[in-house]
Amino acid sequence: MTRELKRAVKTARDRLVASGYTDRDAHRELTKAERQLAAARGESWAEPIDLAAQWDTGAPLPHLVSNGSAAVLICYASAVDPSWDGTYAAVVSPTDPMPAQLLEFTFERCHATKFGGPNDEVISGHPLFSRGLEPYGPHIVHNSPWIAEAERINSVHPLHQGGWSQRLKHYFFMFHDETFEALAVDLRVDQVHGVLEDRLLHAVSSVLRD
Repeated sequence: MTRELKRAVKTARDRLVASGYTDRDAHRELTKAERQLAAARGESWAEPIDLAAQWDTGAPLPHLVSNGSAAVLICYASAVDPSWDGTYAAVVSPTDPMPAQLLEFTFERCHATKFGGPNDEVISGHPLFSRGLEPYGPHIVHNSPWIAEAERINSVHPLHQGGWSQRLKHYFFMFHDETFEALAVDLRVDQVHGVLEDRLLHAVSSVLRD
């Protein structure tokens, strides 16, 4: 099985390279084969998830509000400007006072978060890049070494209960300038129209009451 999957990865990669990396079908086949190969090897791999929401590709400007058990991530949603003619780039600022479409991700019963690099220019160096990771989207990481590490650390507690990989999900979000990861039991997504600063203050209040 592993040998066949290796051949499938090579075939799809060769096809993609031959197309100058423009063949979308070859790219889909490659990421599919890479996920299957990683799963067969028992390695970690990334599966894109459909949250019925898409953040802005160029300037999502994600901001995180969190404490030890709750986390809210807020960013700009993808929005199409019907008047845009492609001759200029819109400048977006987190202090913009104008309301905009925003996405709010609430990670419920959150154990831990990571936020920062790598950005999209160096994401190809990430171990998940060749194991199903796709640009500018949300993922679930299967066979997560982060969950396994967190469980090993917690195992010294006299009341430790195993099975963390069945209870926790490893979320991996890839943005333009940063990545975000969380270990949490569940995730809620809300689409709101508002000012980023106001929504961040609302998130602070929500986390304080958690």
